Amino acid sequence: MNFDGPGPFAPFAHFAMMIVGGLLWLFMLLVVIALIFLLVRFLLVATKAAQIYVAKNGPEVSSEASNTASAAPAPATPPTKAAPRQRTPKAP
Repeated sequence: MNFDGPGPFAPFAHFAMMIVGGLLWLFMLLVVIALIFLLVRFLLVATKAAQIYVAKNGPEVSSEASNTASAAPAPATPPTKAAPRQRTPKAP
């Protein structure tokens, strides 16, 4: 047990621990900033991707469609069947 006081290296140890603590604090700050940057970047890219997806695959909305919606609907015509493809006989 040391009852003689803090010892001859106490000021150096205090200074070293301040340096180590400051470096750890800066490292944690950089990690938090990097995580926030990545989150914002992900959200921006995902939003842009969603806009492109909706523009490509969304319902077609045009001024003609809104104008003809109030008019009488066109008579429905049954879809025509495609002609059957010619089959070639198999050789024996």
